[in-house]
Amino acid sequence: MNNLNGSKDGVPEPAHLTWVNIAIGLLFLLLDASLSIFFQLGLSVSLLTAAARCVLQLTVMGFVLQRVFETNSPWAVAGITCLLILLGTIETVVNKSKRRFQYMFPSVLLSMLSSAIPVSILGTRFAMGYDPWWQPAAYIPVVGMLCGNTISAIVVSTTSILRDVKDNRDKVEMYLAFGGSRWEACKPIATDALRLALTPTLNQMRRVLSTQFLPYFSLVALTYSVIGLISIPGIVLLYQQTE
Repeated sequence: MNNLNGSKDGVPEPAHLTWVNIAIGLLFLLLDASLSIFFQLGLSVSLLTAAARCVLQLTVMGFVLQRVFETNSPWAVAGITCLLILLGTIETVVNKSKRRFQYMFPSVLLSMLSSAIPVSILGTRFAMGYDPWWQPAAYIPVVGMLCGNTISAIVVSTTSILRDVKDNRDKVEMYLAFGGSRWEACKPIATDALRLALTPTLNQMRRVLSTQFLPYFSLVALTYSVIGLISIPGIVLLYQQTE
């Protein structure tokens, strides 16, 4: 019987990465930076800074996660989850979003909490078959993937909504002047924003569905794609806040 927890015979052991492997990966970043300098894109400094920041963050996070894995405590998992969601909210509001609105930080925080936590619990417990569902090695990576998908969707949808509301201000005011509700006035804008935000998730689903000849990996890939749909509640909440 196959075991989704990875204890089945024949499942390869996790690879042990060294600094040599990291250096090989950095070669691609150096290539991108060189191309940026050659084509005068102005991205070389940003690429190198992001790479250094990534290595530093992953190093610190590795030490923290090692302790969490060793303790195997649900409270430690809950703390890491809250930290990831908080950092994701800060990244969304402060660094990623080009346009902002009043009370954006609590709105994004509530959106990520109300979407990432329920879906991650359902995904690890029922879709992936982990019992208990809060096992650190399973739950924390799922929460990380969910936060990444949510950040991208919120940034895309919020930017789209705020831009379209500004550009179509006359149309929105005309709807309101003729007795239309806020929902009727902004529904086309919200629909376009939802469609735009879900496009990356739909593209991922199209790619991973081609791997169905591998049942286990297909299940994991499909689960990863479906949990990206958690962006819908967050986008709807953000839309309500911008009305």
